[in-house]
Amino acid sequence: MNPLRLLARPLLASVFIVDGLDAIRNADKHAEKLEPYDKPIQAIGDRVPQLPTDAKTLTRITGAVTVGAGVLLATGKAPRLASAVLAAVTVPLTVVKYPFWTSKGDQRRADTSGFLRNLALVGGLLIAAEDRVGKPSLGWQWNNWRAHRSELADVKADLTRANVKAMKSGVKATTADLRAKISS
Repeated sequence: MNPLRLLARPLLASVFIVDGLDAIRNADKHAEKLEPYDKPIQAIGDRVPQLPTDAKTLTRITGAVTVGAGVLLATGKAPRLASAVLAAVTVPLTVVKYPFWTSKGDQRRADTSGFLRNLALVGGLLIAAEDRVGKPSLGWQWNNWRAHRSELADVKADLTRANVKAMKSGVKATTADLRAKISS
């Protein structure tokens, strides 16, 4: 693995792991910031019955999701999915946590700074979510397979014919032998 990725992923994930653990441990403090959003949360809860509408429970669930995705990102397990989940969770949390449009004075400056910092983190997460580590995307792989499937089918058929021919003659052929016969 690239040493830069090996260092950058845990550094990026550390913020989310620490914030998620804080949200789980201090759910009351974090839930207070959700009070202005009680009506929208209730409306969403009416549409999605399994979604809890209690601010404290939502805070803990969000904290757990953040910790889980952060650990996945830090360890390099499903880093693209983890980054996308963290980006999706961070945007609404940033709006709730740093409402600079309602603040005044020094609090407004602090909220604006926190808001912009979190948006910068979201930008980093979006880059990490797109990072394929040099591998082509699934879409490209699918399109490439579709474009070359007849060629692949021909190669498979040739390998099968060569294998059958070798078996009939009583000669055990290896795949390398078969490929050499086909390419010649």
